[in-house]
Amino acid sequence: MSWDFFVPVCVGDLVKSGGINQYVVQDVVSPKHLPSHLHKFKAALRSQGPLCILEHFDTGYSLLQHCNSVELGVKEDALDTLLQVVSGLATSLPALLLSTSVTAAERKEKLNAVKMSVYLLCKLSENFESEAYRQCIITAPGKGGKKGKGGAEGLQQWESEREKVLQALVQLLQLDIRSLWNLSLVDEEFISCVTCCCYKLLENPTISHVKSKPTRDCIIHLLGVLIKKYNHILGASVKVIQLLQHFEQLSSVFAQAVSVWSTEYGVRGIIGEIIREIGQRSSEELARDSAGVRAFASFIAELGTFVPELMMPNISVLITHLEGESHTMRVAVCEVLGEILVRVLCGDGLDDAGKADRDRFFDTMQEHLHDTHSHVRARVLQVYTRIVNSKALPLFKYSEVMELAVGRLMDKSIHVVKSAIQLLAAFIAHNPYSCKLSSADLKKPLEKEATKLRELREKLEGKAPVAVIKASELWAAMEPELLVTVRTELEPTSEEKEAEDDEKEAEDDRATAVQVAQYLRVNKYRNAVRLCIKAHGCFPESEMFASLSTLTTETLMDTLALIFKGSDEDASELSQNLPPTPQKEKEEGEEGELKKQQMLVQYLKDTETFALLVERAIAVINTMLYLKTTSVVLEAVQFCVTVCEFSVANSVSGVRKMLPLVWSTDAAIKDAVVQAYKRLYLNPQGENIRVKAHTLVDSLSELMVDASLGTIQCLEEIVQEFFGSGSLLQSTVVQVLWERFTGKRETSGLHRRAAVLLLGMAARAEREVVLSNLDTLCSVALGEKVTEDFLLARDSVLTISSITDHIRQSKSAPFRLPQDHQLFTCLTQAIAEGVVMEDPHWQSFMEQAVRLLYFLAESPDQLCSRLLQRCARLLLDQIAEGGELDKEASQNQDVTQESNEQGEQVNCVCLAQLLALCGCVAFWQVSHLERSVSTELRRRRRETEERAEKAKGPSSKAKQQAANDSAMEEELGLGASAEDTEAELIRKICETELLAEENLLCAFLPLLVRVCSSPGRYSHPQLTTASCLALSQYMMIR
Repeated sequence: MSWDFFVPVCVGDLVKSGGINQYVVQDVVSPKHLPSHLHKFKAALRSQGPLCILEHFDTGYSLLQHCNSVELGVKEDALDTLLQVVSGLATSLPALLLSTSVTAAERKEKLNAVKMSVYLLCKLSENFESEAYRQCIITAPGKGGKKGKGGAEGLQQWESEREKVLQALVQLLQLDIRSLWNLSLVDEEFISCVTCCCYKLLENPTISHVKSKPTRDCIIHLLGVLIKKYNHILGASVKVIQLLQHFEQLSSVFAQAVSVWSTEYGVRGIIGEIIREIGQRSSEELARDSAGVRAFASFIAELGTFVPELMMPNISVLITHLEGESHTMRVAVCEVLGEILVRVLCGDGLDDAGKADRDRFFDTMQEHLHDTHSHVRARVLQVYTRIVNSKALPLFKYSEVMELAVGRLMDKSIHVVKSAIQLLAAFIAHNPYSCKLSSADLKKPLEKEATKLRELREKLEGKAPVAVIKASELWAAMEPELLVTVRTELEPTSEEKEAEDDEKEAEDDRATAVQVAQYLRVNKYRNAVRLCIKAHGCFPESEMFASLSTLTTETLMDTLALIFKGSDEDASELSQNLPPTPQKEKEEGEEGELKKQQMLVQYLKDTETFALLVERAIAVINTMLYLKTTSVVLEAVQFCVTVCEFSVANSVSGVRKMLPLVWSTDAAIKDAVVQAYKRLYLNPQGENIRVKAHTLVDSLSELMVDASLGTIQCLEEIVQEFFGSGSLLQSTVVQVLWERFTGKRETSGLHRRAAVLLLGMAARAEREVVLSNLDTLCSVALGEKVTEDFLLARDSVLTISSITDHIRQSKSAPFRLPQDHQLFTCLTQAIAEGVVMEDPHWQSFMEQAVRLLYFLAESPDQLCSRLLQRCARLLLDQIAEGGELDKEASQNQDVTQESNEQGEQVNCVCLAQLLALCGCVAFWQVSHLERSVSTELRRRRRETEERAEKAKGPSSKAKQQAANDSAMEEELGLGASAEDTEAELIRKICETELLAEENLLCAFLPLLVRVCSSPGRYSHPQLTTASCLALSQYMMIR
């Protein structure tokens, strides 16, 4: 083979005469004859194998030239044929590449076949991709939502073939085909041909969709092979930047691609190339290209989630964008910093450089909690939330970051406020302190431990340390004078004087050295020098005096230094090896205790700071429960749930405050509150059903203690839903509530009242819970001890009210109990006994009891009439008894007539309670007539009409006519005549009969008028209030 194939830049270049031995297309086949030539190509492939491309390249080239005018089926056949050629080359080339006896002609032949087949396959694939994209735009759904069918089948065919093309190219290029080129230098045009095809496929708008994942993975791996084996790293980095600027949807695709190239293919340098290119973009350039900025930001953020450890060396280039004008880039950089802090710069194993980087990154992020753009502030808060949830935030940063988060609760942006609430919830869920204690509970322990720390410090500071002078320091001080002495002793003219040696001669060299050191310490330098010189003669083999074989000033000074400093160092080493003395152990113990105390005080300080911030956050977030923004309210509800689950101090306040939101018109808020209460109170944890029931009752009782009436009414909705849901816990919970109410289990009065109220809530869903236990309620709460606890009696009456038709709004026959029922006996007895008592809670009990009488008793007016007579008689008896006692006292003490008159006065509190009872009876009597009696009259009338209609039995036509007539009467206002008659009857009874002379209510009217018209004489505040209220209730009758 005498020619070489060169991959052209343009398709038309192959028909032009090229250089020497360059392949030129000889025959461009017309579209009409292409099918027959393609048939010959396929036949040659079957007979000759993939090398047939060398003879039939012109057929494939002709197809490219006439691609727009050739039928789709012909192009599909050509694509299939080229796929077989490339796959055949990938199969046959390994043997050739491993062989050592390949001729140059064979190598050139294979190389030309590879170039030709890859060129044709890539160009035809690009053509198919362009056509598919064009058809996708043309056949897009219109107004009717219907897609055109033209070309749809071809589009689907290409989508299935696209992956096969990429797999064939990967299979071929994974081989070491570089050896086919001279010096293994692959043509740049050949690489560009393949990469352009890959990038063309990436431009497809659907490439980032889930259905395109196989194609996407193939492209990423093909480019990875080209980058690693064919030196495409620079071209890939440039192309990534270019495509990101024009195709925003490719940000996630390229983030995945770059992470694969850097990890699986080991090309880590490409991250630095791309990040450096993005980092060098100026703020002005980014401001002009908003779509490109979004793509860059998304790419950086997603790449940070894939390979944060590889982003770390290049982060300094990106941090410059934190000072730029693009808030999108600032968000992306902060997210990358967050990933690095969570996955790289975390844990206790960091070195000093890592800790410095970590602290610097945290400081940078904290600065952007005050960013000018709300989106940046919100995303930084979200990044901090992830850091806290991952437990990657250092302990010393907790209070600092949390204080900033509390400050962001006042932000103008709703998005920022929501993110701040989420961050605070994460702090509470993962805090290292004890949240169960409030700041008030921590104050005393902190003061106590701080005082103890101060005492320890004062104790240790009182012990002045003893100064220790090292031997080297003493030697440095004595060296000048000792040097003079040595020089004097070594002068030959000096007089030799025998040192007076009263001591015995030393037995060995070590003892002599010790004696020399002692002379030096007491400043007897001359004796020390002479003994040292003498020792060399006595112990010539001693290592300490061996250097004196040549007696000079330097050797003598070195020997003396060795003896003096060496003896001290030996002593110090010896002292280190000795066991510690009791004094030393005591000092070390005190220092250790001081360090422990310092750590304890610091922990308590941090805990107190954290508790104060939590309390501040709870107070602010509780006020957000009633904002108009639904999303903020939902986050506040979730926060209240979190703090309650972790038993934070004052958490119940938020839970109570959000309870009225069950009446919210916003379905999302209402559902969130209901789900929150179910999660907190109605899904208890425990080993068995009994334990779960006790936990549930404890939680609900704690919530109801000291709760307002509004809170209890809101809680009714949630508890009623629980008892109506058919839970397995219902029966056990009811049993536990009855045990608490009856006193079988020791409990406080508040919890007994909570238990009976909860029973009333349960009775709203199931009447038998209370109805079957009326006797128990009467005996426990309304029996002989009723006067001891009127609050328990009042709550019991409220519970019994839950079984009445007034609560249930039933349309059937009214549910009432006979007058002689034990319940009414107990109620009237309790009211009568309380009239003559001065109990502050009697009136609230009386109001609920009278209300229950009218709701549940047959002929309640008769019961109340007898009750008023009884109460008046008891009050008169009390007056009479008081008058007799005062008369006896006046006779014994000879008091004046004025004091006798004062003794005949009634107790003002008792009189006020009697008048309050009269007013309450008058009010409920009117209500009974207008609601219960009127409703019963209507019900009976309807039943009579229905029976009359059934008795007549009219035909269907007559029924239709009757229905039409009744509808017409309603429109004309004629059908309401019966109801008007009933209403007139009720009004007449109120005006003429209720305050008639024969009615008992009339008997108290003069007393009421007299008390109200004489405020100077009847000046008791409770009496005045009760009489005015009762008179107002009387006035409602007429």
